[in-house]
Amino acid sequence: MSGRPKSLTREGCELFEPGMFAVNHAGGGKLSIEVARLLDPVDPPSHHFWELSREKATELHYHDCDEYWAWAKGRTLLAIRLPDGRSDEFEIGPGWLVYCVRGVEHGHTPVEDWACFEWQSVPREGARPGHLSREI
Repeated sequence: MSGRPKSLTREGCELFEPGMFAVNHAGGGKLSIEVARLLDPVDPPSHHFWELSREKATELHYHDCDEYWAWAKGRTLLAIRLPDGRSDEFEIGPGWLVYCVRGVEHGHTPVEDWACFEWQSVPREGARPGHLSREI
């Protein structure tokens, strides 16, 4: 994996905007090559499906591995915050794929009942499990 950054650092954020990590593929959107270069190989056993009520919001957090959401049903207000503190919120729904690169904070507040497919990358050596948080 030479040539790949170890993670998206505060200093390495200048090429990125929060909206680059969520793509409306159903609307013709494409993942940028800059974000694609950050992603590690997918861990196939991590694939699962969530179907939850609109009361199930997710607080802003990040992971030490990449996490993906393929939105299947419902709408949600997605929040993305980069390690340098820049953030954005926007509504997503079916056809969107969220690429939560390790270190990029994300969370959402559902507008209605929702469902999505979720998976992650193969964890790197020393990766911490679970939801992690930081102060900006």
